[in-house]
Amino acid sequence: MAFMPQSVQDVQKAVETMIEDIQKKILIPKQKEAFLCCAKCCDTASGPRDLESCIMHCSKPSADSQKVIQQALGDFQERFQRAAMRCQDEVKDALGFEPSHSDQARAQSKFDSCMELAGKEFLQKVPKLKADLLAALQRR
Repeated sequence: MAFMPQSVQDVQKAVETMIEDIQKKILIPKQKEAFLCCAKCCDTASGPRDLESCIMHCSKPSADSQKVIQQALGDFQERFQRAAMRCQDEVKDALGFEPSHSDQARAQSKFDSCMELAGKEFLQKVPKLKADLLAALQRR
């Protein structure tokens, strides 16, 4: 397994913590509402089509919230991957044809430093990501 800079690990942990918090504050209550609404559908539906329509209506807010989260996390991950690719490109540009072991070691060190900086940069973006997600989810 390759070395992962501490700041990259910190980003991963911060995003996981953010997701857990959003699940507790927003998603689980919305899922509870959806399940209770679906249970009422079973009591009030006049037939199979009416039941299906009612259940779809009840499930929509929860499903929409999941989509918002998936989109935001996907965008964040893509941006982080682009930063990693930029680090990789910088290292490739610095290496010559048939690099020596010391050149490779320097390149690895340069890559690790670049990724450490990228991790620090993206760690600072997590609070805004969370605030934006909470704002978007509370509007739904």
